[in-house]
Amino acid sequence: MKFLKSTLYIFLPLLLLNSCRDYVEVEQVGNNRILKYTSDYRALANNYNDITSSGGIYLIANADVEFPTTYQNGVTTIWGNSYTWQDRIYDPSQGDSDWTGLYKAVYYSNVILDGVMGSEKGSDAEKKEIYAEAFVHRAFAYLQLVNTYAPQFDPASANSEKAVPILLKPELFSSLERSTVGQVYDQIISDLKSALENGIQDDPQFNVLPSKRAVYALLARTYLLMGQYQLSLENAEKTLQMQNGLIDLKTFASGYSYPVLIQNPEVIFSKTLLLAYNRAPLSNDLLNSFGSSDLRYDYYTIAGNIAISPTYTGRGFGIATYSYTNGINVGVSVPEMYLIAAECYARSGKIAEAVNYLNILRAKRFKSGSAYTVSATTNKEALDLVLTERQKEFIGRGFRWFDQRRLNLDPAFQKTYTRVFKGQTYTLAPNSDGYVFPINQNYIDLSPELGK
Repeated sequence: MKFLKSTLYIFLPLLLLNSCRDYVEVEQVGNNRILKYTSDYRALANNYNDITSSGGIYLIANADVEFPTTYQNGVTTIWGNSYTWQDRIYDPSQGDSDWTGLYKAVYYSNVILDGVMGSEKGSDAEKKEIYAEAFVHRAFAYLQLVNTYAPQFDPASANSEKAVPILLKPELFSSLERSTVGQVYDQIISDLKSALENGIQDDPQFNVLPSKRAVYALLARTYLLMGQYQLSLENAEKTLQMQNGLIDLKTFASGYSYPVLIQNPEVIFSKTLLLAYNRAPLSNDLLNSFGSSDLRYDYYTIAGNIAISPTYTGRGFGIATYSYTNGINVGVSVPEMYLIAAECYARSGKIAEAVNYLNILRAKRFKSGSAYTVSATTNKEALDLVLTERQKEFIGRGFRWFDQRRLNLDPAFQKTYTRVFKGQTYTLAPNSDGYVFPINQNYIDLSPELGK
């Protein structure tokens, strides 16, 4: 067993889950001063690269992505295994960067929650601000984890299936026993409510910092994934009361005019997928669903032979490629809140409200003079319109995977997916084990309780 330093350092460089007794590895680099002052904790909370990275392996598995035949021979084993929904994604020599990155954010959050209120040379208001932010970062990390490595939450069940470990203390020696799906969701909601109770700030300087509207938006997303539509709607509406501005794509000369994440008025809370996922090719079915007047095709996608490596015939996600300071934002946004509210209205029979929110969004996405409005006469028509709009608005972000998982619970939306990869056909049936990414066998070998 490896001996680990138990002292916490500013800008902890590498935190890896190794075993039930050494869940975090801490290596000292640069400034080795122990976390002591409130400014130290602020620096840790502002560690952008680590605190905003949010995994993303599911993007390769979701129906938005399609590997051209000539592209398939150039992809990594990890991508190939994810694309074909395998029960083992990583080779024995590989680590899972999604898992370790998300648990790094959990660890940072736990360090802050455990120590910032007792730090020196900071006002009570400063300490409490940092303290409240940490709850939001931890909640987001667990929402990503439970929707990647655990079965879908089912409002009609006890949700007692094993999910992921809940770690609430910055302990170097910790059991990695897995909590249930229901317990993880309870923790997510508890963390978000704790952020509100501790006075999370209304208007931070940058959208990478948590805010009250980010908490409401994350609650809206969480409740949507739980099938609790009234609670989801209430929180989406609270968010839109605080932030509702949309970008008008008609004002852009090209995709290169799209604003960077930190300056994007639609972004409520910026979180990004790992950079490697930026170049995944998009499916022809999705690309062909865009009409000639829909500007999202031009501004959300880009040709696969431009600024993408390896190149391919087809198109990939564009926003992260047009500007190298952009990533794939999977944090909450204004368009997401409009679409969550629209879905919840459609499910409750309020067709006019659902369609109105769709048209507010679509008005900013189509060429001048084009017919962008939609209409519906039944709940099912309205819901179908919302789900189609989600596919187009969230193109290339991987949200389709979360929608596929939750819609599998409804027989009306269940679908079997097939893919041909290197000459072999693979099938993903509704609610199959392929919808749950396996925990890396390396981690199970070191921590057997992860496999139980």
